[in-house]
Amino acid sequence: MASSPAQYLIRFDDLCPTMLSNRCERFLSLLSLYKVAPILAVVPDNQDPDLNLQPPDPYFWDRIRTCEAAGATIAMHGYQHLCTSSGNSLLHLHHETEFAGVSESRQREWIRCGLEILRGHRLNPRLFVAPRHGFDRNTLRALACEGLGVLSDGFALRSFTRHDVLWVPQQLWGPVEKSTGLWTICIHTNTATAALEEKLETFLRSNSKQFTSFNNVIADTLPDNLSWSERLAESIAYQRMRMSAAKTRMLHAS
Repeated sequence: MASSPAQYLIRFDDLCPTMLSNRCERFLSLLSLYKVAPILAVVPDNQDPDLNLQPPDPYFWDRIRTCEAAGATIAMHGYQHLCTSSGNSLLHLHHETEFAGVSESRQREWIRCGLEILRGHRLNPRLFVAPRHGFDRNTLRALACEGLGVLSDGFALRSFTRHDVLWVPQQLWGPVEKSTGLWTICIHTNTATAALEEKLETFLRSNSKQFTSFNNVIADTLPDNLSWSERLAESIAYQRMRMSAAKTRMLHAS
């Protein structure tokens, strides 16, 4: 049986009132042109000085609500985006994260508070995005207990259930043509270059019909585990990503 063509999701991270709003708006306008519904990963209560890039945008929450009404899906991107914990993440790609290594009770409190903030702005968060891929078993238990049992992360080629949480994979940081599988492209608009914007537009022009939405992925997903061969492929992809991340850190340190 022939495999089905690749499908793509696109996710924008680090959205908050003090982000570089003009850069984000350019990307959102591009997706609107090609009728692609993104995942918007919003920081509920940003306290990360690295994300304080402009004075708070008084229209930020209005714009996010407008995007959600137009088809975007809201993700809770951590709580305050303060990556000060050095706990072991299930995906150990960064040394410091926000959630990994923190007690389950504290993580539940952060998740509960983050959801209250987003819902207080009349948004409907549907999934969780951990800053720096930093989450552990406590995070997954806390998410399930707080009713936010969907995570955008991992290196499989399809969505799957693990530790009572549905994982929607996220494997790319720019558009790359693939033959099969579900691929989430994550873009940080604050640091995205003009070259990446141009590359995405070219990719959308050729592949817009292969972009799907979070709603479609959820509707089409069976709540099952990966097979042994899928777990092996996921593990190989994860190890490649770890090696790439380590190489990048070494280059930045030199």
